[in-house]
Amino acid sequence: GALSLEKLPKSMVVIGGGVIGLELACAYAAFGTKITVVEALDHMLPMLDGDLTKIGVAHMKKMGMAFNLECPVQAVEASPVGAKVTCRNKAGETVSFEAEKVLVAIGRKANTASLNLEAAGLANDRGRIIVNDKMETSVPGVYAIGDCVKGYAQLAHTASAMGEVAAENICGMEAHYDESTNPTCVYIEPEAASVGLTEEQAKAQGIDYMVGKFPMSANGKALILNGGEGLVKIIAGREYGEVLGMHIIGPRATDLICEGALAIGSELTLDELAATIHSHPTVTETMRECALDALGRAVHIPPRRK
Repeated sequence: GALSLEKLPKSMVVIGGGVIGLELACAYAAFGTKITVVEALDHMLPMLDGDLTKIGVAHMKKMGMAFNLECPVQAVEASPVGAKVTCRNKAGETVSFEAEKVLVAIGRKANTASLNLEAAGLANDRGRIIVNDKMETSVPGVYAIGDCVKGYAQLAHTASAMGEVAAENICGMEAHYDESTNPTCVYIEPEAASVGLTEEQAKAQGIDYMVGKFPMSANGKALILNGGEGLVKIIAGREYGEVLGMHIIGPRATDLICEGALAIGSELTLDELAATIHSHPTVTETMRECALDALGRAVHIPPRRK
């Protein structure tokens, strides 16, 4: 519905600070709509590394977007302007926001009600079909893929990969679905992408890790593309230097992230990334420099070791 409005609204309240809410918020803000985001949690984009979120939110604020965190919605009702969204803020006070349009982006549910899963004996959780890593359901010979399955990322490229696994198993081949190299791409401004462990996840798991960071402002191609706004961040194991996570915000982030996915899938180390010649002038150079930074050998920023 948000993609089929016939008239550009002057104002919009976006309920939900996840991927879909902020992607559409950025699009409408770029067209000139006054955006107010309300989110029940204390942070935006929980799937991204915190350093990326800070940069993204700072840019969105520069675009004129307003953010209200820890502000769960209590009611939405019609108003002379269009709609009024009533929330409870962090202090427990009732606050309200009015706008021409309200975009509800608080998640999705599986569109499986018409399939009558119970009649077929297909195990599910509130409509999300339960599958194993062969994408086979609780009924042998019946497979499910994509957003309707439980426990996997709801993305086009994951659905495609699941489809390949299911088809191969149906044809008698042995195939297993593995999401460890799955990139998450967020089309905000600037775009962001992430694969593997975030720093927050590495800490929570008690992993001994090191971090490399390289700013887009030190890369010539990024300066040309967006003024050098953004960051590349790599999480690597301290003992062996194996890449555990890569996180990018800035120009071409969603294209660049596949190098991180390949590194994780192939168990590459920081040394191997650094030893690979990256073409110039390209934004890909930031990934090599980021690996060098983790090793204390950065060329275009002051070196540091972490």
